[in-house]
Amino acid sequence: MVKKLCISLCLLLSNMVSAQIDTLTTDDYKIGLVLSGGGAKAIAQIGALKVIEQAGIELDYIAGTSMGAIIGAMYSLGYSAEQIEDYLRRVDWDALLANEVPRNRLGYFDRKYGNRYILNLPVENGKVKLPRGINYAQYILRELSFITQQSYRYNNFRDFPIPFLCVATNLQTGTATTFENGRLMDALRASSAFPSLFTPYEINDTLYIDGGVVNNYPAKELKNRGVDLIIGVDVQKDNLELREFNSVVEVLEQTSTFSNSKIQQEQYALTDLLIKPIMDQAGITTFNLYDTLIKAGEYAARRNWKALLNIAQKDSSRRPITKAENAMPLPEFKVSSICVFGNENYTDEYILSKLRIKPGTTCNIQQLERGLDLLYGSQYFENVDYTINQERDGYRLNINLKENKVLSTFKIGLNYNDDFNTALLLNFTQRNLLFKNSRFSVDLALGDNPRTSINYFVDRGFVPTLGFQFRSNRFTFRDYENFKATNQGIYQDFSLDLFLQSTILDAYALGGGLQIENVDINSTFDLGNITEMNRSYINYYGFIDFDSFDDAYFPKKGFQLQAQYRLIAEREGFEVFRQPSSIINLEFNKAVSLGKSVSLIGRFYGASTLGPDLDFPYKIHLGSLGRKYINNIQPFIGYRFMEITGRNALTARGDVFYQFLKNHYLVGRYNLGKLEPTFDDLFVSRILLDGYSLGYCFNSPVGPLELNVIGSSNHSKVYTYVNLGFWF
Repeated sequence: MVKKLCISLCLLLSNMVSAQIDTLTTDDYKIGLVLSGGGAKAIAQIGALKVIEQAGIELDYIAGTSMGAIIGAMYSLGYSAEQIEDYLRRVDWDALLANEVPRNRLGYFDRKYGNRYILNLPVENGKVKLPRGINYAQYILRELSFITQQSYRYNNFRDFPIPFLCVATNLQTGTATTFENGRLMDALRASSAFPSLFTPYEINDTLYIDGGVVNNYPAKELKNRGVDLIIGVDVQKDNLELREFNSVVEVLEQTSTFSNSKIQQEQYALTDLLIKPIMDQAGITTFNLYDTLIKAGEYAARRNWKALLNIAQKDSSRRPITKAENAMPLPEFKVSSICVFGNENYTDEYILSKLRIKPGTTCNIQQLERGLDLLYGSQYFENVDYTINQERDGYRLNINLKENKVLSTFKIGLNYNDDFNTALLLNFTQRNLLFKNSRFSVDLALGDNPRTSINYFVDRGFVPTLGFQFRSNRFTFRDYENFKATNQGIYQDFSLDLFLQSTILDAYALGGGLQIENVDINSTFDLGNITEMNRSYINYYGFIDFDSFDDAYFPKKGFQLQAQYRLIAEREGFEVFRQPSSIINLEFNKAVSLGKSVSLIGRFYGASTLGPDLDFPYKIHLGSLGRKYINNIQPFIGYRFMEITGRNALTARGDVFYQFLKNHYLVGRYNLGKLEPTFDDLFVSRILLDGYSLGYCFNSPVGPLELNVIGSSNHSKVYTYVNLGFWF
């Protein structure tokens, strides 16, 4: 009933406006367009623009706020409504709203250790603080860099093919600021900084938030610039009913309208033709309703078709239509020079090493955006963007940086799994401690099986650099005989590593080092199955590590390669060493996408012991469905944690993920393996181990929830395995 009443009212207003416009004399009058903010709802404005174009209306000025400012700026630059629709349809809105750096574009250490935490808080002056917003909007800024690429040949926004302005809110004074010059991407980012969802944006030492907080429909600003007739497309919702407050986003959207409701009515009074799409199910983040929103805008504009035709017929100021292709960003360009701005603590050489673009070469946008991601992924910068300016022999590429003033963070993780039970992970990370490009990190896992890890490393790229790691682990394990647990032991170790390491392209790491380790094993029950020990070792090792998975848990592309040779010597003090032994291992994982919903991960692992038998801590142990364990403990489906032990191993495994809903997966796994006393037996023995599992995974905000049922053709046992949260 309410919807029918609104439609009837809109039709009545349309007829009244048509009559009013009919009284206008044919003259050279200016037509302005106002586009309100509204997040995803503003997509409806594209549908309205398409109808306005079809009516033949030539706009003389455009004003917008928030998402309406972004659409208005594109149209002002010369994009057609169809081009705006096509471009924004291809945007990955989920990625923009999440603002997560693709894993394969993080630095090596963040790629290796970063996927563990559910909460990341800045530490300033020794105090843990809340962030200024959920999202620093780096990927929104990156998109704005692209779509505004052609705006910098104009002196200001008034010189655009259609003059343009947008509105943001000064966070210090609470007043509206109108932008008509400067960098267009800055103005748009400031205008769309929705409070709490996105961080405030700084321009010339002033912080700005979404213009919709004080002026979400800037009609008066157009009137002040001599516009005679104003068309408005307003996608704001009226006051929500109680049942519509379903999330914090709706609450924030509603509260942001309180302060400007009176101003909004004044702005409406200045509007000659108001187009107000009806979108009952839409909200500021419902970009999944893209087609529905476009149609709602078209339908609302069609209801005003007669009035739009009258406006077009009465306007005698027919300007030559600007070619839309002049506004389209370049997919590639020749780089004549590169200028870096905003770097105070980092050299141009460091920036360019991450960017991987050289003057005199042709740069495509994908290559440039990858370089920007690598810079942002270093976490030394709050924002990274670019502009280009045409020169005689190509384009000058300007890289603009805003350095991260907060280099200390406190992080929290939470995990439960059937191997180690529940643990709360606390982390402190300090970057640039003692040396630039350094990373100091402390992890403390509190729970049934406490663990500690302390790392320090300086990233100098290919130049080998000294680092250290301290690690301690405590966990329970069982001894099995004929698939039955016969005893339980407690494993406790402490180790200190000193190593030299080089990183190449933020993905490869190679190096070697020395490790001092102490292992203490005690039996829980006095049954004699487990050999109790307290021994110290000094180990020497070399390694290579590569990781290009695009996601740590549900990858669709990339591969991992890890290989290590370790010489292990038991010691008594620092003078008496027993005969050493060694172990070499290789692990290779490859992820392949088999379509939009299916992905496959192939996993291969091999390890061989050289020399005398190793002590229990360094033997090869297979079993369970966890992820990365310490030393030579490896997951193997069909058996329980550390259930089978040997000297030489060779395993192969396949994981198939089927995504049947967003963030919901069915997972099937199967592995084969051999565990033999000699290397030759791996190829001649007929004893074959196997295991399979079927599971359900939910990629939740606190990490993956995984439920599995496990079996093997080697025995009749059926196991379950549960994991909740990021693995650490």
